Amino acid sequence: DEDGAAAAPPRLGDNRGISDEQDFEAVAERETIESDAERLERMQAQRVEIEPTAVPDRPGATGPNIIEYALATSHPVGEQRYRRLNFAAGARHERNCRAYRSDDLAQEAFLAAGGPERDRQALDPDGDGYACGWDPTPYRDAAAAARGQ
Repeated sequence: DEDGAAAAPPRLGDNRGISDEQDFEAVAERETIESDAERLERMQAQRVEIEPTAVPDRPGATGPNIIEYALATSHPVGEQRYRRLNFAAGARHERNCRAYRSDDLAQEAFLAAGGPERDRQALDPDGDGYACGWDPTPYRDAAAAARGQ
């Protein structure tokens, strides 16, 4: 302001719904080591352990499983395995791939439509069996890690 005094910070309104747990001074005013220990003890007394159960069977009509497909194949992305007739497939491929929110969804649709053998939507113009940039590597890596490899 004009006399050189710093202006007060603007008031942000009522913030009662926002947690102040990250504010050390606010927490130190109301909590102690003892109150933390009591709270932890109460929480542990309320803890309920749930025994794991078997994963339910999937219904038969769920469509293609891209994880199973990834694990059933071993060739890398870009290695042609299927013959494609690519008459101006580039623009069509890009347009059709943009219709899917993710590469996983594109791969599911590709497999459901007869891929990898057939590719009527030009989702896999290079013939590698992987649609719209989908990459099976993360699934293969996860399976290898689970096996301890």
